[in-house]
Amino acid sequence: MRPLDILLLSWRQLKQRRLRSVLTILAVAVGVTTIITLSAQVEGAKVSIIESLGKLGPNTIIVTVRGGTPFTDADVARLKGLEGVSKVAPMLALQNVRVAGLQDPVTLIGISSVEIIDFLGEVKLIDGSIYLDVPAPQALIGYNIAVDDTGQSRYKAGQPILVQSQRPLMLIVVGVLDNYGTALMIVSPDKAVFMPLEYAKNLVRGGGYTVILVKAASVENVDQVAELIGYLFGARASITSIKQITEIVVSITSMINILLLAIAGTSFIAAGLGTLNIMMISVLERVREIGILKALGMKDKGVLLLYMSQGALIGLLGSLIGLVLGCALAYLLAYLLPIILGGARMGAGMGMGQGYMASFTPVISPLYIGIAVATSFSVILISSAYPAWRASRLRPVEALRYE
Repeated sequence: MRPLDILLLSWRQLKQRRLRSVLTILAVAVGVTTIITLSAQVEGAKVSIIESLGKLGPNTIIVTVRGGTPFTDADVARLKGLEGVSKVAPMLALQNVRVAGLQDPVTLIGISSVEIIDFLGEVKLIDGSIYLDVPAPQALIGYNIAVDDTGQSRYKAGQPILVQSQRPLMLIVVGVLDNYGTALMIVSPDKAVFMPLEYAKNLVRGGGYTVILVKAASVENVDQVAELIGYLFGARASITSIKQITEIVVSITSMINILLLAIAGTSFIAAGLGTLNIMMISVLERVREIGILKALGMKDKGVLLLYMSQGALIGLLGSLIGLVLGCALAYLLAYLLPIILGGARMGAGMGMGQGYMASFTPVISPLYIGIAVATSFSVILISSAYPAWRASRLRPVEALRYE
């Protein structure tokens, strides 16, 4: 019998038991859908985090003060003198600062207007401009501070803003940043107030800096520069490189994907057992038919291929349906999660709904599509092997036992 005839006969047998076939195909599709949907979320989050870190640059090293003693200008000068260092950007970050009209605390950051470009990667403004590097009460505010949950503006360029740090401060808003969506390693730009570094130093007793961004001359010597900084400051500072963080993110997301694959694999076990059960029932129901086919000259190999092709069709249809559903659900889930979690946050009275959740675009990886499809085919073919072998071993005379 020709391969095309075997496929047509297999398809006809599947159509004869439509409900049974549809349920088996959907059981296969569930596993494929789960793998594609969940892996797309993890891959999308990974890409979003790496892109966010990339704004700081892969050659960036973050030096954070440990303890209560801030960095001094002498510390900055020593960093500039280290071999392999191309740029040093000191910052002063004050956490848990209150702003009039907001329930959530924000971060107050003193940084040079020149260095803020290195910090943000690019300065995206929706109103006003960047402040001047003069010791004046100017403020460049984040999107979530300037815009409320309904999209209405709280603050615009030229308006005063009251900030409660160590003492109440009245600043003049000179610019409003666009929505960045994702948080950088140090702070989320959407919930930060940037101001001139020299003015910020006047607010802190003794001046000094809490964070220093160090740019290595090249990505290759980042580890060497980080080691030199560690020798320089010892226990005074916490040193983290963007390169190390990126490697950690990739490692963690890979482990999460492996865990998700293991969880989704349980659905394939259920689909495999279901396929085995249904195929065995199909063999028992068609004993007379198999006997007639063999009496007409069909070989054992033909019967084996007939039932294996049924399993292949179930695996193929289940994989295609799972692929379509997985791609659709991946984007739907990425759209719904910020709304659901953002709504839960607002329901709790936290007051920062819009823009709080880090948004990302799902990334549907061909690797995980291949893994899902290959796994579904393998499980279904393995489940079909024993029923197909049993069918191929039937003899025409055995059909006489069934009426």
